[in-house]
Amino acid sequence: MSKKNVADALHIFYELNAAFSDAYWETNDINQKDRFFAMKSILQDELDELHKLSLQDHVYPYEPINPSLLQLSDKLRTLLPELNKYVFRPQTSSRFVELIPSACELFES
Repeated sequence: MSKKNVADALHIFYELNAAFSDAYWETNDINQKDRFFAMKSILQDELDELHKLSLQDHVYPYEPINPSLLQLSDKLRTLLPELNKYVFRPQTSSRFVELIPSACELFES
């Protein structure tokens, strides 16, 4: 396993952020809307911090900046097995299946 750099993290986080937005708008359950919004907010805080880095810094290994990413990692791990209960659109579900393991790997680096 090679260490992901900041550019890799940004790519994964942008994709995951878009998946959270899609899941938020696709569900009718207010509790699930709250859940997706909370996860998106945590991720957005990390993206805001990463945007402060210069372009030259994107080649450096990624290290989580925001301590609440550990919460997001836990939330994503619990979401993955029950994904089909809450995410109904196949495209959104498959994006989560692809992105969640990559994101969790980044959070624990």
